[in-house]
Amino acid sequence: MDKHYKLLMIIFALMSFSIGIWGSFRQLWLESNNFSIQSISRILSISLICSSIISLIISLFSSKVKIKNIIILSLIFRSISMIFLLITKNIFYIKMCMLLSIMCEVIFTISSFPILSFSNKSNDSFKKKTIIEYFSKDIGIILCGFLIGINFGKYIFDFNGCLILALISNIISCILLFIYKDKENIKEKLTLKKSFKEIFSSKINNIFLFNQLVINISYGIVFDLIMLLLTNYIGFEVKTASLFLILSNLLGSIIATIFNKFSNKLSGSISTIIKFGSRSIFYLMAFLLNNKIGFIIAIIMANVTSRILEDKVTGVYLNRIDNENQFLFENIRYFIASISEGIGAFLAGILLLSSFKILFLGAFIVTLIQTLIQLYLEKINMPN
Repeated sequence: MDKHYKLLMIIFALMSFSIGIWGSFRQLWLESNNFSIQSISRILSISLICSSIISLIISLFSSKVKIKNIIILSLIFRSISMIFLLITKNIFYIKMCMLLSIMCEVIFTISSFPILSFSNKSNDSFKKKTIIEYFSKDIGIILCGFLIGINFGKYIFDFNGCLILALISNIISCILLFIYKDKENIKEKLTLKKSFKEIFSSKINNIFLFNQLVINISYGIVFDLIMLLLTNYIGFEVKTASLFLILSNLLGSIIATIFNKFSNKLSGSISTIIKFGSRSIFYLMAFLLNNKIGFIIAIIMANVTSRILEDKVTGVYLNRIDNENQFLFENIRYFIASISEGIGAFLAGILLLSSFKILFLGAFIVTLIQTLIQLYLEKINMPN
């Protein structure tokens, strides 16, 4: 493992730490600034949809720019937006800065696997990257969850403190990225027209991308407002909600590590049933039970299953794409994912107007559909 690959993994860890903090606590930060749950839902939804548009625009220039430069710019703009959030009380500026920070997070996420693929493209590398990102996000949630409300002299650590920690980690990541020497060569890239043709000429790619739409609607319904769901509907305190997420994330990471040891022995169909099929069952159970225990179990299991077998249901299809098309493909994938997650966040706000249990009914229906699509995808992807 060369030093540049190690440095890239450190950058992933720091940025995941930052995204883990701000992704989890910005909902509560907005609520503390007098935004309603429906307003927060709309802000996140619009931000994700705008992010998808930006990712599509970037993809149009993917053959002419270096991925490293795109990531650096996204980290710089994210830093600026986070600094403004610390100093402004203007509602319009808060919305715009929130939009910009989420867009920059999406751009980083889009670019992370493509830049890694130029250094080390393999299932093992994908597994390692995924584990590092999950673990780092967990550390961010753990740290802020325990620091909330603690006195440091005259200062009480609050949601602004979470924002400051996320900002510092973002800045350090940006500095390290300037040092990182990437192996990307723009001259080797295909023309945009040829890249689009190669990607969309594959039936497997098309179905995979369509299922990303469905998968992320399901994810957005439950997880885009997760801290608000835990505090406002289940009744957890912020510290308790943070601890809950920490423990369920930790459980997910442990189970993911166990699965990683023998995932090569599992077929794609079995992996799909374990990962998505079980999740839909727990969503249905939460709807039918209609009590806190059912809701809590469903959220725990959804969190756990979101971390396992990613190499089997996602990594396999990403590794099918040539390095030259990888960045474009990730842009297209996240264009679809951001739109669908935005739809999911919007649907969450609507479903919650009816009742909390209806949220899980919606999640069950969408997750069941995605499971069936994934099973079909695994069937046509099987070698003859």
